[in-house]
Amino acid sequence: EVRKALLPLAPEIAELLKIFPAEEAQLTSLESLLLPWRKAQLLAGWPRWRTLSQPQERLEAFHQILCDFEYRWRQQGNLRDALDELTATLGPGPFTLESLPMALFQRFKGDTEDYYASDNSFLCRVLQRGLGNPISLCSLLMLVGRRLGLDYRGCSFPGHFLARFQADSEQEPTLVDCFRGGRLLDVNLTAELRGDLPQTTARELARKIAPVDEIAARVLRNLVAAYVRAERRSHACLFDLLLKDLVARGRGRGQSLPLREPRFCPGQVVRHRKKAYRGVVIDYELYSDEEELPHLPLYRILVHGSPQVASADESQLELDDGGLVAHQLVGLFFSRFEDGVYVRNTRPWEGA
Repeated sequence: EVRKALLPLAPEIAELLKIFPAEEAQLTSLESLLLPWRKAQLLAGWPRWRTLSQPQERLEAFHQILCDFEYRWRQQGNLRDALDELTATLGPGPFTLESLPMALFQRFKGDTEDYYASDNSFLCRVLQRGLGNPISLCSLLMLVGRRLGLDYRGCSFPGHFLARFQADSEQEPTLVDCFRGGRLLDVNLTAELRGDLPQTTARELARKIAPVDEIAARVLRNLVAAYVRAERRSHACLFDLLLKDLVARGRGRGQSLPLREPRFCPGQVVRHRKKAYRGVVIDYELYSDEEELPHLPLYRILVHGSPQVASADESQLELDDGGLVAHQLVGLFFSRFEDGVYVRNTRPWEGA
C-alpha cells in the first residue's frame, strides 16, 4: 500500500526531498520500495546513450544513467553540473595534456582499501568521495579534459585501465596511470604493469584506443562482481542484464528489440514445462540470432540428477519449488541455497 501511494509521486521525489529532508534509513526504505520504478526508468533510458556521436558525450551519458538509477535521490544536482563545477575549481590554467592529470589527481585517488566497492564505479560517488577505481578515474580525466578542449581516451590493459593522449599524431601516445596519481608513462609502461606480457605485446596494447562500449562493459562487469560479493542479487542481475544487452547489440544482435528484464535469473530453480526436468539457471543469452522471433532469452540450466547442461527458451520454463538441485557444477558456481534460490558467486560461466 505504501508503494502504491508513492508511485504517482516518484518523478517528483527528488524535489520533494529538498523540502522534506529524509534520514538515511528513510532513503534506504524509499529506494527499496521504489526499486521496480527505478529499474523501469533505467531500462527505458538505457538505449539512448549509445545513439550519441561523440565518444566523451556517450561516456558521460552512460555514467549519468547509472548514477540516476543508484543515487537519484542522494546526489546534489546531476553529473554534468558536478563535472562543470569541478572543472571550474581546478585552479589557474591554461592546462595542457601533460599538466591536467597532475592537477586533477591531487584531489582524486585510487581506492586501495576497498578497491572492489560498487561506489568506485559510480562517477557521482567518486566525485563526492575523492576515491575511485582505474576506470572511473580515467573516465573523470576524459570528461574534465573534454570541458577544457583536451582529448583523452581510454586504454584497456589486462588487470588495469589507463588513459592515453597524443600531443602529436606522429608521436607515440603517452599513457596516464590515473589510479596512481596521474603519473605519465610511455608505451613501454613499467615492469609492474607489464607483468608477464612480452614488451612488444604491452606496447601494442598501449597504442590501442578503448572504445566507449568497452569502457562501459568493464564498468558493468565491475558492478556485477561488486553486487555478487555484497549478495545484492537484484542489483547483480540488473547490471548483468545491461552488460548482456551491451555486448549483444555490439555484435549486431537484438537491434530491433526493446530491452526488458528476463523472467528468470541465475540461481533460480526452474522446471521445463514439457520435458519435466528441473534444474538451476546458471546463465542466459538475451537475444536470439533470429531477429524475427519474439524476445525469448535462452537459458543454460544445470539439470538435477544429471551431468547435463540444458538449454531452453523462456516460454518453456516455469519456476520450481522442489528444493535443492543435484549437479556436479552447483558447488562451483553457487555459494549456498537460501530462501529457495541459489546464491551465485563471481566465477564466470564459460559459455557466456
